[in-house]
Amino acid sequence: MAATIPFTDALMLRYLRPENVKALLLPATDPEHDRVKSLLASVYAPDRLDIRSVEAVRVDRTEFQTAVHATTAVHGAWDKSIPATEQARATVEIPATPPVHWLDMCLETVVTVKTAPVGGLLVAARAEAAWTAAAGAHQDGFERPYDLRYDAPPAFDPTAPARALPLRVSTLFFDRLDLTDALRRLGQAKRAVDTASPQPEVHDGGAMLASSAWLAVFPATTDDDPSRTTEQLVGDLLATQGFVAAFETAP
Repeated sequence: MAATIPFTDALMLRYLRPENVKALLLPATDPEHDRVKSLLASVYAPDRLDIRSVEAVRVDRTEFQTAVHATTAVHGAWDKSIPATEQARATVEIPATPPVHWLDMCLETVVTVKTAPVGGLLVAARAEAAWTAAAGAHQDGFERPYDLRYDAPPAFDPTAPARALPLRVSTLFFDRLDLTDALRRLGQAKRAVDTASPQPEVHDGGAMLASSAWLAVFPATTDDDPSRTTEQLVGDLLATQGFVAAFETAP
């Protein structure tokens, strides 16, 4: 009698093969590469980086069962009133050993994309009123409102050079469809990762939203219309929290 392999273990064995990792990120049923675009949009602010197409995805590193130890700030105060008033405050940062958040799979990738220009050049500035004293009790100066007019951004040029964007994808595997548990685990793990490895403040396209994109992999439901609707709704729910959902058949 063959042994039954748990869903998470089976997925780790599946994703040992690079082509299966690539199929997870770029499934054949997703010709517009919306999954990768959603992962990028959770890290790179869409209002600063208009991604029109995904040209390629390169996976540089795959790691399984990564432990993330969050840190916690401990605040304390000490007061002494005799013979002289003294006060000391200290902030101590210590590793938070329990709980440990485990990431089932971490991917370090580089995504090649074509982007459209965002925002146009300043073409006119017109003062709307005379100089007035600056508002606020601690302001020392004057202010003057201006009406700024910007040109429309240049049209998207599909022949323009592509851009390479680094993207870390933190992945959790779930052996059953329990959305409450999934959202809690994803939220806790995301906070731990953001604390342990803060995201860069900016990149060449603007501010970054997070240090990692997040992918939740659930067992695929049956192949019928109600099940496909359920998968879509699950994806929509997770998207409201900045996560991306995928459904995989049990290996």
